Formats: sequence, structure tokens, C-alpha cells
Amino acid sequence: MKRTLKVLVSVLSLSVLLSTTMAFAGGQQEVKPESGETGATTVVNIALANNPISQALEKIARENYKAEGVDIQISVLPENDLRQKLTTEASTGGTTYDVFFIGPYEANNWARFGWLENLEPYFSKMTAAKKSWYDRADLIQGMVGSVSLDGNAYAVPFYGESSFIMYNKELFAAKGLVMPDAPTWDQIYELAKKIHDPAKGSVGMTMRGAPGWGMSGAPFVTMVNAFGGRFYDMDWNATVDTPEQRAAWQMYKKILREAGQKDILSYTYNECIALMQSGNCGIYYDATSIAPPLESEGSAVAGKVGYVLPPHQKMKTNTAWLWNWSMGLNPKSDAKKKQAAFDFMLWATSKEYIKLTTELDPSGALTPPASRSSTYKLDAYKSAPYAEMTLKTLESTDFTKPTMEPVPYVGLQYIAIPEFADAGTKMTQYLADYVVDKITLDEAIKKTNDLFNQVAVDGKYR
Repeated sequence: MKRTLKVLVSVLSLSVLLSTTMAFAGGQQEVKPESGETGATTVVNIALANNPISQALEKIARENYKAEGVDIQISVLPENDLRQKLTTEASTGGTTYDVFFIGPYEANNWARFGWLENLEPYFSKMTAAKKSWYDRADLIQGMVGSVSLDGNAYAVPFYGESSFIMYNKELFAAKGLVMPDAPTWDQIYELAKKIHDPAKGSVGMTMRGAPGWGMSGAPFVTMVNAFGGRFYDMDWNATVDTPEQRAAWQMYKKILREAGQKDILSYTYNECIALMQSGNCGIYYDATSIAPPLESEGSAVAGKVGYVLPPHQKMKTNTAWLWNWSMGLNPKSDAKKKQAAFDFMLWATSKEYIKLTTELDPSGALTPPASRSSTYKLDAYKSAPYAEMTLKTLESTDFTKPTMEPVPYVGLQYIAIPEFADAGTKMTQYLADYVVDKITLDEAIKKTNDLFNQVAVDGKYR
């Protein structure tokens, strides 16, 4: 039976023990809870993904956010751990966390499962003054829509991102190289090889190598799209064993083995950022939200980074990804906690918070990108070297048309079906094994093709 999405709770249930490392938030910014509750302290637990924008929120909230009778406790977790813990929490009805830090993949599926609170009642009961202060219409609607279901918001975007190429203009100039405005993967590979000089400590190109559907899977799936590949035909037959897919697998390995970082498989975006910031890396393909740290104080490449569209190949249109990190409410939390959590979510996604980040760091390194249109009108942000290309990439990205050939799914760096969290992670493990020569390309392709065919059968997609 053909299906583009199905509710399958069991596939997302994980036998994981929940644990947290808490950091406390408090400070000077007085924000009255909408509920008006007073008395005993209400503790709100939040988990965020370990990336620079989230790290900034944890620190800024700790120093600046205060709500009467509310104690905000924030955990910053590695992305793979976060996804696993929150999926367990949501699927089992746990209440360790009151706020779920999720993206469009989770939001669309979890809203159907009843794992997220509908936020519309909370917005409806806001006072007129608070509605005006929050200015919901200013949120970038494409981002809002990606975490909504049937016109109802189930999360609010904290920051959004697409993907593009970042390159070290100083290293390029030293080699007499020019980066095309819209490069192909072949061109990126040749440029990376010319920059790569291990004897002098120069790395040609870095990309995420750590397995995980949200780690190496993010750049890799967009490479598959760029090479004209897809994962299923319209009858849900797996299409991994094709010349287009093979070309993408080979390119990913060639770049990282011939011009990439050492310890390929240990690199998440955090390690990639640090390498690029050091000034010793020529090219980096990743999320647009990663650009601000490269321009921040202390970065060796601040003012020296160029930004161009993500690489294409056989597919000539924009092959970027589209993602946002958003905040949703745990429907199993008690009402008082949910209201306090919602108030914090409003503050963290407000124009006021964005303005505060630019005051704390005019470089924009702390500022959540691609969540509000007004962000790009701020003097401190609109002149950022990456701002124009970020908008250009976002505006030319079509979430509904990920591939050259028709497909029965949506998603640019993932497939929006519940099973992809597990299947995509297994795929990236096969990719990792192929990159370090544990298995051949034929073995990796067969394992992955068989995996996706089994997903289609087990999920009754065909």
C-alpha cells in the first residue's frame, strides 16, 4: 500500500535511560508569566542541541531571563544524544523535559502522534499587548509552516538554516584560486585538492563525518540529490543502487579521504567549525547557521570567509537543505509548567531576544538566523558577510521538490517518514564503513538498498 507518511509509534520507541546535565538559568530580565501563577517555584526543564546558537541561548538565559516563581533549567546535549533522549521521552510519555527542541522532521510526525502540545490555545489567550510585543507575523512563515500541522503551530522556530559553501579567501588567494558563485561538486573536489597540504597543516575541505542521520547524513543526502539520486521511486522501490547514488557515495569519500580532515569519523559540526575557525581549512560545506561563529571575535578567519551557493552537479537547481530548530511543549507536563515553558519559548524566539544578542555581540555570532524577517533589517546583522547569501539560499530552496525525478516523499536532507531516523542513521554507518575501507562500495550500496526496501515493506508503503 502506498503511503507518504504513516503513524508508527513503535519504530520511534527506544530503550534508553534518560539522564541530564543541568545548567541553571536566571537573571535580570523580568518576564511575567501569562498564567499569573505565583507561590512555589515552577521548574522548567529544557534540552538544547549542542551548537553555538544554542550554547549562546543557555548563557544569555542564565544571565538575563527571569520570570516570577520560575526556575529555567537548561541542558545542552550532543545532537545525536538529544534526538535519542527526546524521542524516548515523547514516545513513552515521559516528563523529564517540558520543552522539546526539535525540527520539522519531528514536528510533523510527533504532532500526528499526539506527542506535541497544540500551541494555538496559548497564543489565543495572550493579551493584546503581549501579542503586539511578540509580533507573530514577523516570524518567517516558511519556517513556521514546517513545524505546523493543519494550520496549527506545534512549535515555534528558534533559528533556521539552509546550507552553503564557506571558503577561506586568504588560502584561495595564496594558491591563486577562484571559487565559482555556483560551484559543482567536481569543482569543489578539485579546489579542495589544490588547497590540501598536510605538510603545511592545511586541510582542503571539511564536512561532517560522524555517523547519524542528522550528522553526516545532512550533507550526504543533499549530495545524493545534487547528483540526481533519490531513495525511492514513486512505487516505493529503493533506488540506492543507481549510477547517481554511487557517484555521490564516491564523491563524499574522495573529498574526505583525499582532501579532508584526519579522524574523519569523529567530526561533528563542532569539530568542523573549530577547524575552519583555525584558518587551516580551505572549504567547509554545512549549515548557514554555522557562519556566525566563523565571523566572531577570536576566529582566525573573521572577515576572510567567502560564501557561495551549495554545490550542484547533475541537478542544476539549488540543492541546499532546509531545517530549523524549534521549541515545542511536552503535552504530558503539568499545566503550570507548560505555561511557564511557553512564556520562556516566547522570550527566546522574540525580537527582544534577537536585539539583545546583537547588543551582546555585534558580529551576529549569537543571533538566531532565519527565524524572523526583522532580523535582517537590524544594522548589526544586515551587514554581516553571510546574511545576503543566507537569504538567497533560503529563498531559492524548495522543500517540496528534493530531487530531479519524482519521489513519494518530501525532505531535502532527510526523508520525512518516521522510519528515517533509524534507517538514515544505519545508512550513515555504512557510509562511514565505506569511507574508512571497512566495506566496499558494492557492499555499502547493497546493505543500504536492502535496508530501504525493508523499510518500505515493514511500513506498508507498498
